[in-house]
Amino acid sequence: MTTKADTKILKCLKARRSFLVDAGAGSGKTSSLIRALDYIRGEGRGAVVTDSQRVACVTFTNVAKEEIIERTEYDPLFVVSTIHDFLWAAIKPFQKELKVALKIFNENLPVRSRRRQDQKELEDSLGSIGVTYSDRGANFLEGRLFHDDLLGVAHVMFRDYPMLSKLVAARFPVIFVDEYQDTDPLVVSVLLDYLAKANSPPLLGFFGDKMQSIYSSGVGELSSEHSDLLVPIKKEENYRCSKAVISLLNNVRTDIEQVPAGNNLQGAAIYVNLGGIDPNGDLSIVAQQKVRESLGVELEGELKVLFLTHRLIARKAGYEALWNVYNDLGGFARDRFQSGEDSIAKFFIEKIESVIESWREGKVGRTISLLSNRAKPIAANDEKSRVKSALDELVVLIDSEGTVEEVLKHIKNSELLPLLDDLEMGILGNMVDGQVGTPEEKHQDFMASLLAIPYIEISNYCDVIRNNLPYSTKHGVKGDQFQNVLVVLDDAGANWNQYSFSKLLAQTDTSESRIKRSRNLFYVCCSRAIDKLIVADLSEAVPEKIDELFGEAAVIS
Repeated sequence: MTTKADTKILKCLKARRSFLVDAGAGSGKTSSLIRALDYIRGEGRGAVVTDSQRVACVTFTNVAKEEIIERTEYDPLFVVSTIHDFLWAAIKPFQKELKVALKIFNENLPVRSRRRQDQKELEDSLGSIGVTYSDRGANFLEGRLFHDDLLGVAHVMFRDYPMLSKLVAARFPVIFVDEYQDTDPLVVSVLLDYLAKANSPPLLGFFGDKMQSIYSSGVGELSSEHSDLLVPIKKEENYRCSKAVISLLNNVRTDIEQVPAGNNLQGAAIYVNLGGIDPNGDLSIVAQQKVRESLGVELEGELKVLFLTHRLIARKAGYEALWNVYNDLGGFARDRFQSGEDSIAKFFIEKIESVIESWREGKVGRTISLLSNRAKPIAANDEKSRVKSALDELVVLIDSEGTVEEVLKHIKNSELLPLLDDLEMGILGNMVDGQVGTPEEKHQDFMASLLAIPYIEISNYCDVIRNNLPYSTKHGVKGDQFQNVLVVLDDAGANWNQYSFSKLLAQTDTSESRIKRSRNLFYVCCSRAIDKLIVADLSEAVPEKIDELFGEAAVIS
């Protein structure tokens, strides 16, 4: 169904004006993006692109990338990629400039950064090698960039070499950005400070929702300077949530007033205080019982339990020791771990766990494809047999509670996969000794603790990140929907200076940044419910102004 927002997007495409779509939860943001792409490959093809040009659509995740490719029927007109792959494709041909940008990036790193290298040594080493983008980790002396480095180096190149923007704009007259709120600020700067100001700039289309910013590295809301460059478009429809949940969402945010736009149920949005209840018990049963006794409301169909902080879920899912290791690093590291953004956690999820899961499921072909970047190809029969034995032994090792260190040593010794640099140095004992109080010492302590953990905790953590369990965190449900949702508020398990759900609901928080973080997290989780939503609060006191959000009849104290 075409909406008012779709009509406005179409007008922008025809007038070649860049735009910003803020789409409330359940409003069909991806459908609007696909409709825009369909227009470009249909009646707008000749007006928007020439034969030699293509349209770029950059996404935050590979899952989103594959969905867009499939929904546009694999049309070669579109280059759909993650933002990292898009930027790397733009800058990798220019090795001379890349080396200069890397040296500038390195020089501007904090003096105490683990990645920073001696400038003279870096210059000497780059003289005879090229710069590459690797998922093994950063090693500037070998010319290797890692994920975060790539964004910084690309920003330097677009800033210092205006011709780069002209070349990208000439190849891509239209660039769409999916989930703009989760995009790194450096990437937003590349697009709006440099590409948008090139001669014959591309038409930029940003799709997302600032209220659904959930990654610590994301830009969240665009600055007024950047948003002024774009035509603002709001999507106010909600096809997903029940009318009761939509009413709650409209009380949480004021910038978009959503309206039921499909076969929305009446539903329910209920607050129940569970102060004094043992948080290690079955909160789902207790909350449902209170709702049943107080309001006579029964939940029918599936129930998804969402924890807004990781403390309880790590304990329930069986990776508390792993959570504690990251928690000891501090709030920023813990948040990146909880979202799956941490480089080491991401390596386990995307590389090692993908292989283990595929092999357990008997998917031999997929497993072999996942091992394709190993040094020795799996071709000869004896190599196939050796790899099979190594994979079988790996599964046995994990199931017998082998440690992370034992699993990594087995992977390295059997040459199954190349390891992340930090992990390889950790198991080989090649880490640089860190002086007291330095990042190196903190990293050493972290690695020692990580390697001693039973590997099964890594698998349990991955199950949560991949949404394979009946409960999850906010990051595991982004874009998903469930018949009924139970959101558990746990201020005691939150980083107090990052989140405060009690103050959010009571409307007493004086920290604007904490209000935004808490509100966004709360909004994303509540907006997953198709029918009934229960918000279970573990704090001791009922917030004073809770009636204003839920309505007096839906509050159980």
